[in-house]
Amino acid sequence: MKTENHRKNQFKKENREHRLRKKRRSIRRRAKVDGSIEFIEMSPLPRKNIILARMLALVFFLLLFNSSQLQSLSGSCWHSFENGMSKMKPFYSQLTNPRNFFAGRKKEEKKADSVLARKIKKIVKNAPMRAMADDIANRDKRVAAFMVGIAMKESKFGTYSPKKDGAECYNYWGYRGKENTTRSGYSCFDNPKHAVRVVGDRIERLVKDGLVTPEQMIVWKCGRTCAGHSPESVDKWIKDVSIHYYQLSLDKEVAKK
Repeated sequence: MKTENHRKNQFKKENREHRLRKKRRSIRRRAKVDGSIEFIEMSPLPRKNIILARMLALVFFLLLFNSSQLQSLSGSCWHSFENGMSKMKPFYSQLTNPRNFFAGRKKEEKKADSVLARKIKKIVKNAPMRAMADDIANRDKRVAAFMVGIAMKESKFGTYSPKKDGAECYNYWGYRGKENTTRSGYSCFDNPKHAVRVVGDRIERLVKDGLVTPEQMIVWKCGRTCAGHSPESVDKWIKDVSIHYYQLSLDKEVAKK
């Protein structure tokens, strides 16, 4: 007899649990379809805690608006509240998943670099310097603008450049450094990336020292003094470098000067 009663009680218990699980599944399905939040009522938290949490959430979101909007909860204010919430969605997604934030930044940087690379390729056309366009576009915009402007003046984008033992030196800027120099004193680089790195770093240091216009960058041609160069050649160098420097540089205030 006890065994039979135990079986009946066990059957009732299982039947109750089955109905409860079925009810929960149906509520969750409704929540996905029409946005219902009835399933919150089945939370194991006490009802007082649920009400308190809702009130705190409401106060938090209301504090995002100014005092004039807090004076009344009219239709226009509620509309503003909804607009504010919709604008917060992208920021909320970035906070909950930091990868979204960094991925967005990388995508914007990559897009900006590709635009600058296309501009450089359009300027150099089919000259040898075209192979360096992507690497140059990854540099600071002023540095990239100087690299293009100086290369046009010094070698016509690599058309006329120094060579060592018949091999290309990838030196399109008339750069004289310690890197595998030729007999005439020009640096001979291993590959285009090596050239962009060395020359780009040198120009970047000059820009950080305050040489931000072709007039100031004349030290690239003259060194410490232009006494050994004619005024005409100095003016011509500045004028030729300025053409593509101001075409690529985004500093409008410098460009106007």
